[in-house]
Amino acid sequence: MRTSDTLKGLAMAVAMAASASAAATPLSIYNSMRDTPITKFGKADMALMKKTIYTTLDTGADGVKVSWDNPATSNSGSITPAKDPKGRAGCRLAQIENRHKTMLGAGGYIFCKNTKSKTPPWELVAPWTEG
Repeated sequence: MRTSDTLKGLAMAVAMAASASAAATPLSIYNSMRDTPITKFGKADMALMKKTIYTTLDTGADGVKVSWDNPATSNSGSITPAKDPKGRAGCRLAQIENRHKTMLGAGGYIFCKNTKSKTPPWELVAPWTEG
């Protein structure tokens, strides 16, 4: 999977997590997906977020939040890694928060080490909706 595909998947997962709490009307779902911080991020924000996610998944201690910040855009976020709730080797849970101005988006996502290629080093498997 290419890096751009992973980021699209991450953006979709973040949008889906945001829409899960929205009312069941189509307009509400559209608005909740449109109004998520990650949809406002530029290339520099995405690069900072991605670097923080991958580095934290590689070396971060379980339960220790690692933050990123782009002073040029005032966008920011954090990742808190944890063990994979299903106990899979090479996988971790990442609690991700992203901020754009007054908007906050948060959710849990399962990532697994990419064993097929080095790029990206981690692949988004699925949003984590339990627990």
